[in-house]
Parts: sequence; structure tokens; C-alpha cells
Amino acid sequence: MRFENKILFVTGGASGIGRATAARVVAEGGVAAIVDLDLAKAQAVAAELPGCIGLSANVADEAQVKAAVDATVAKLGGIDLVLACAGHAEFDLISEWDSARFNRLMEVHVGGTFLTAKYTNPIMQSRGAGSLVTIASTASIVAQRLNVPYGAAKAAITGFTRQFALEAAPAVRVNCVAPGRTLTGMTEPLMLARGGTLEKGAEMFGANIPLKRVAQAEELAAAVCFLLSDDASFMTGATLVVDGGETIQ
Repeated sequence: MRFENKILFVTGGASGIGRATAARVVAEGGVAAIVDLDLAKAQAVAAELPGCIGLSANVADEAQVKAAVDATVAKLGGIDLVLACAGHAEFDLISEWDSARFNRLMEVHVGGTFLTAKYTNPIMQSRGAGSLVTIASTASIVAQRLNVPYGAAKAAITGFTRQFALEAAPAVRVNCVAPGRTLTGMTEPLMLARGGTLEKGAEMFGANIPLKRVAQAEELAAAVCFLLSDDASFMTGATLVVDGGETIQ
């Protein structure tokens, strides 16, 4: 019961790592505000988790992020834990990107992380303690084909995490998880397109990973919850790579 009476604010919470993290926090005694671009999905997930609420927000929109934070405080009583997980993936040659497309990706990933931190940190500071986890990617560490803007955005998140950890200390810890290839709502279409079936696609995605498989969202949630919890009480500004050994090669 590491999260007894704790309140989690999670963006991108209706699927993947965000949803799995919320479920684990609730299982260990907490409640969550499930924040997602899709309100119906957020509310459906919240309905499955006792004490939770579903909220809608485009994380690239400052007013919407602030409104979601305010609603969480009003309905749940505060915020103790934060997971900035909202994002999307796009892959292409850099020559095929224009400024609008590039800026949109940056606004969602980097801007969404910034806005989530900006508006949740004062709440946690006022409560005397808190933990915020951001989500990067192995693309922030190693180069990947057709992945320049996404990799750049995720590298920016690792840098933001280090810088903000210094500002938020000592009351609030700020850490990052860099997932490797993980089966989520974002990656399922990519695996399906690669393999023809989800099972075959996941097998192909995992073929070059030392552990010979892709991760499940729950495995990433375990790492996130470690950083959110007091088990990581002396960690801040760190990036925890959870990739089945992909980046050791």
C-alpha cells in the first residue's frame, strides 16, 4: 500500500502506460485523476477504478491543463503524484516534415510536460512533498531511423527533467522513465502494420532486443510507480531506462 491516501494526476491516462500506472496506484491505496484528450475514454477508465475521476485536456493547451489541475484539486482534494504521459508518435524523413507538424509534436510532448509540471508543482509544494515522473524514450538516447522530431522531443524531456528537478527540490522529486519498445495503444498500429497481426508485429519489434520481446505497459508502470513511491526517496533528476537491454548493444 505504497500509495495509501495519495492522489495521482496522470495525463494520457486512458491507455497504455498512463492507464497501467493509474491502476497500480489505485491497487496500492491511492486514487487518480485520469486526464486524456478523449473524455469518454478517460471517464470509462475512471469508472473501473474506485475513487477516480476522468477529465479531458489537450496537454498542449495551457488553459485546459490548468482547468484539469484545478478540477482535480476541487474533486479529489489535492495532488501528490504526477505522471506526464500524454504523447503521440509520428515517423517520417525530416524532409517530409513542415514547421507546423514539427511544432505540434513538440507542443504535445515537451510543451505538455512543461505545462503539467508548471501547474501541478505548486500543489505538491503546498502539501510539502510530491513526486513527478516524465516519459521519454530510448529515442532520446540512441538514433533511430525516421525518428528525428520524436527523438528530439524525448531528448528535450530528459533535459527538462534534470533542470526541473533542481527547481522543485527538496520537497518534490522529478524523475523520468525512458521506455523501450512497449505494447501500447500508440504502438499497436505500428506493430500491426509491420507484422500483419499484432502478435507477429510484436515478435518482429522484439527480435533485436536482448530479452527477445517487447514490454507490456504494466512493466513500465512498475518502473514509474517505483519512482513515484518512497522506494525512490533519494532519487531526483534521474532517467530510468526500461528497454529490455536494447540500448546496451
